[in-house]
Parts: sequence; C-alpha cells; structure tokens
Amino acid sequence: MFRFDSPLFWYRLVFLAELMIAEGLFTFKLPRRRYFPLRLAGSVLACYVVTFLLPIAAYNAVYVSFMFVCMFCATVAGLYFCFRAPLLNIAFCAVAAYAVQHIAYEVYTFFVTALGLQAPSGPYEETGEMIFGTWTTFLYIEAYAASYGLMYLFFGSRIKSRTDLHIGNVSLLVISGVILLAAIFLNLLVTYRATEETDTVLLGVVHAYNILCCLLAVFVQFFMLGRKKMQTDLDTLRLLHEQERRHYMIFKENVDYINVKCHDLKHQIRRIARGGNVGSDVIGEIENAVMIYDADVKTGNDALDIVLTEKRLTCVKHGITFSQIADGKQLDIMTDADICSLFGNALDNAIEAVCGIEDKSARVIELTIKASRGFLSVCVRNSCAGDVIFDGDLPRSTKGDDRSHGFGMKSMKAITEKYGGELSVTAESGVFTLNMLFPLSGAREE
Repeated sequence: MFRFDSPLFWYRLVFLAELMIAEGLFTFKLPRRRYFPLRLAGSVLACYVVTFLLPIAAYNAVYVSFMFVCMFCATVAGLYFCFRAPLLNIAFCAVAAYAVQHIAYEVYTFFVTALGLQAPSGPYEETGEMIFGTWTTFLYIEAYAASYGLMYLFFGSRIKSRTDLHIGNVSLLVISGVILLAAIFLNLLVTYRATEETDTVLLGVVHAYNILCCLLAVFVQFFMLGRKKMQTDLDTLRLLHEQERRHYMIFKENVDYINVKCHDLKHQIRRIARGGNVGSDVIGEIENAVMIYDADVKTGNDALDIVLTEKRLTCVKHGITFSQIADGKQLDIMTDADICSLFGNALDNAIEAVCGIEDKSARVIELTIKASRGFLSVCVRNSCAGDVIFDGDLPRSTKGDDRSHGFGMKSMKAITEKYGGELSVTAESGVFTLNMLFPLSGAREE
C-alpha cells in the first residue's frame, strides 16, 4: 500500500502541486477569508498529508482514478477554507483547473512518448523510477507553462475581481465534470494497457482526444458563465429601466402635486391682496410644496442618484427628515444593479421603521457614504419605535409572512460579502444603525 519505490507514490505529490497551481490561476481573484496566508499554508499542508497517507491499493485505471478524485476533493475543501465564495463557485474554478492540469499533462506526455523519452505507462508504474533528464525537464516546463499560460489568457482571465460568477446552470457544470472524469479514466485505461509495442500513433490519437475533451469541458463551463453574465446584464438593464420609469412617474406625480399647490397659492395671494392674514399652517404647507423641487439628488453615481431621489421624495411625502453625505463616485466598485438593490433595500427598511413613529419631528434618516484609508464606509441611521428583535446577527422581519419578508436584509448582507465587505447592525436608544464596510483596493478579506 505504501510503496516508496513506486513512481506513482511520488508522482502524486507532483500532481498535487500541478493541480494547486492550476487552481490558483482561477481562484486568486476570489474574496479571501481572514488570515488567508495561514489558511493557505494549512490547506496546502493538509492536502499533502492526505495525499501522502492515501494508500495505493491497486495499480489499475479504476482505483487510480478514484485516488486522484479524492485528492481533487481535498483541494476543493482547501479552497473553500481559504476563499469566501459559494461552494458552487469554488467547484467551478476547481473543475476548470483540473481540466487545465490534465491538458498540460497530455501535451507533455504526447511529446515525450512520441520522442521515445518515456515509456507509455509513464509515472503510473508500480516499480521503477521517475525519469527526468534534460529533454524531459525542458519539455515538462514548456508544456505546463504554455498550457497554463494560454488557458489563463483565454479562460482564467475572464474571472474578474469583485464579481460573482453567477453560475446559473449546474447541470452544465456537472457535464463538464463528467467529460473531464471520462478523459482522465480513458488516459489511465490506455496507460495501463499500453506496452512498448503499442503503436505510437494510436497513443498520440488518444492524447489528442483527451486534450480535446478537456478543452470541451472548459469551453462548456465558460460558455455557461458567459450566457449567465449576459442574462445578468439584461436583468440589470431591465431593473435600471424600471427604476428610471418609476423615477419619471414620481416626478410627474409631484409636478401635478405642485400644480395643485400653485392653484391654492393663487387663492392665498388674493387673500393677501384683500388684506387678509395668512396662517402659519398655510405657510408650512407652502414650504413643504417648494421642498419637492429640492429632492433631485446628484452624488456622482447615476444608479445611486435614482435610488436617493426616489427615496427622498418618499421621505418628503411622509414627513421624514432625510439627510445625506454621499460620495457616489466611490461606488464604482459595484454594479448598478447591486447599488439599486443595496441602497433601495436599506432605505426602504429605514422608511418603514420611521413611519411607525407618530411624532413626525422624530422621523429621521441619515445616510453617509465616504472613503477612508482604503475602505468605503456606508452608514444608514434612522430613528425607530420599540425594540428590535434580532435573529442571529440580523434583525427579524416585523411583517407577518416570514417566508416572503426579511429577504431584504439577507440580500444586503449577500451583496456586501460579494464585494469583500462586512455588514453589521445595531439598535440602541431608539436609533437603528446599519454599517457596511468595503475594501476599495488590495486583497479582500472576511
């Protein structure tokens, strides 16, 4: 079971290094967990311990395939331990990385077998030694460097920092994994059945076929990713269009409202002309009507402007004092859809909370968006009536139907974590505070 003289025993350690390097090409842009260097070192050590202790119970295609899959699963667990991303995203990157590693292996094996520098069984023999001469070392470096570089250029570079992969079709990911597994098993099956007399051309065809299978697997994955991104962009456009439509309708409604008030002002002017007195309540009503014209917001971010303009108009109608200090230009790290969702939910919750206060003078909402020391700080503070009940670290929904409500706060938390930030909520002395902190540059940590 532990044959230290077996090339396969030691090749597993080489394979693990190849796989982890390939995984690094696809995952280094993902948000990292706190203490990432320590987590990474611990994960690498754990994977090597698992690999070293994994027994070689048999030298055949079935068991060796199973052994490599176990090693692959260990690296997936390590990636999940190091990176703060959904497990599906981790699996997506890991499957693509394994396909890239296998492509590089097949390219290298194709050349060394064709040139007669290595036996068909390669490093999978039960006895013997791993041969690394000048030519084999040169071909090894060239094959892996070229394969890894090209695959990153065409596929890995499409994974952008600070963005979710939005993997919508899990079945295509499973299909890619099955294609990859079939290619690996076919390679091992041919490897263990090939001899010195096996036709080199036939072996070359098998290697080329496996390369094409792995390329197909990666293409299917990123084709799926591209389609999902297109759908997400379309949804974003629809959302912004709807926000703009609502924005227009709100302005239209308030223009009509102002027209009515102007009509009333004519009557007040006539009263003044007749020497009548204008009551203070009438003056207050006139001032409120004029305030509507000051509701349009310019922060430097169009998506945020749409949200704040809409919410500010709502605040005016409900007698809510809304103040803001917002540097919208700093929100360029987010997509427009996420900005609309994040601030729309936050302000909707604040408006709902303050509307429960009978005294309109106590209805206050404050929004602060500022950058400091490489971080973007977002704070939404509002007055609230009664105690806030928490469910874990998030406030519990105050509405009756828990199945359809309470999603807004969870959505905000998910968006915050998507950009490597942290969300916290406090409720003290009748003031509810929502804080969000985002890194503006460098590694994103939990």
